Amino acid sequence: MELIFWMISSLVRWVRLKIYQYEVTFAIYMLTPTEKFIFNSLLLSLVTLLSTAAYVYLPDHVKSICGHIYYYWAGDRPISDYLLSPSALLRDNTTKTLEVIYETAQGAAAAAAATVRVADL
Repeated sequence: MELIFWMISSLVRWVRLKIYQYEVTFAIYMLTPTEKFIFNSLLLSLVTLLSTAAYVYLPDHVKSICGHIYYYWAGDRPISDYLLSPSALLRDNTTKTLEVIYETAQGAAAAAAATVRVADL
């Protein structure tokens, strides 16, 4: 039991030390609590956006760069260029879905126009 208490207290001390280092490094300790909240929110948003963008777009960029390197080295397109990337698959499905929605909307508009014409007669 004493070991668990010691582990928890040392973890709490370590977290407090890291928070203190963060506040001193970025001079956040001088800000009011509202300003700290705004600064930390902006920083968290920026880090989240950057990590999301890297997760979504970086694989395609790396694949493209590797394809260019292979092309300059071998003079031919690698087999991976003939395969679709996950984002390309998602884009194709999204385009197909939008086309289906557009065709459905066109059909509904045509049916409504036909109903209006019949009602006018």
